[in-house]
Amino acid sequence: MKQYNELNKVLEGKTGFLLITHEEPDGDAIGATLSLYSFLSDSGKKVLAVSRDSVPPFFSFLDENKLLNSDFLVGDYEVIILIDNGDLKRTGFADRIKKAKRSGKTIINIDHHPQNDIWKLADINIAFPSYSSTSEIMYEILTVNGYEIDSTVATALLAGIYYDTGGFQHSNTSKKVMDIVSDLLKRGARLKKISKNIAKARSVNMLKLWGIALNRITIVKEFGLAYSVLTQDDIRYTGASEEEISGLVNLINSAAEAEASLLIYESDNGNIKGSLRTESDKVDVSALAKLFGGGGHKKASGFSFSGRITKVGENWRLD
Repeated sequence: MKQYNELNKVLEGKTGFLLITHEEPDGDAIGATLSLYSFLSDSGKKVLAVSRDSVPPFFSFLDENKLLNSDFLVGDYEVIILIDNGDLKRTGFADRIKKAKRSGKTIINIDHHPQNDIWKLADINIAFPSYSSTSEIMYEILTVNGYEIDSTVATALLAGIYYDTGGFQHSNTSKKVMDIVSDLLKRGARLKKISKNIAKARSVNMLKLWGIALNRITIVKEFGLAYSVLTQDDIRYTGASEEEISGLVNLINSAAEAEASLLIYESDNGNIKGSLRTESDKVDVSALAKLFGGGGHKKASGFSFSGRITKVGENWRLD
């Protein structure tokens, strides 16, 4: 594949690699980033893996050695590889990446999101929206290069695929995906550990927070939309963390009356964030996300903007 050949030329000619994945990293972002980190470091490269935000507690088993850093000195690296970001804003370092590009740094984009502003910025785009996850792409990169995937890397890749396929329940779970899963299991991937941490690890505080959101579910019948709202007061009241909101929108989407789901919540940085999900081939939630300055996939998207959520009578308002 042309893109893989272009990547290999960079890998052969450069020694310093900065890996940047998106804010609020999820299973796919972490799994893909850590597996590429292992491949590059085992190849004798200087590597730093970065995310603006820390790893959520239920993904910490993937980052036991605390490889994901929160900042970097761009001058220390020749190549910047953007992993699973969706768009430049999502990196959390947009201005610094643009400046690095102007200074001559090589930018590589590895992603499975639809075309976005990173595609124009990058020198090489290994971006396949038809793939289930960025971890699926990363599996191909590693295997094409003959990398011996060990149990740790196999677990990271499988966790990424597991997360972005909803535990193999979403429609992006193809035969190819399951063939990859089978190979990763042969290589020692720990599926039981993945499912325990991602699907089953729920703190009492987290369950209380999810209970508040589930109690507020509203169905907009004319649009087939199920939505709910969480405020900072709710998060503080339950003692949960903002990271523990992850995955809740998928549960809301399981409502029988819903063609799509929306979870709106207040972030502690003064922003309102929205997560959208659907399993319907007839619905494109990224179109709705774009109305609020966001984006993502046809079936999984999000947005963020400055504001607060207030309650007026029985209704919620975004201010």
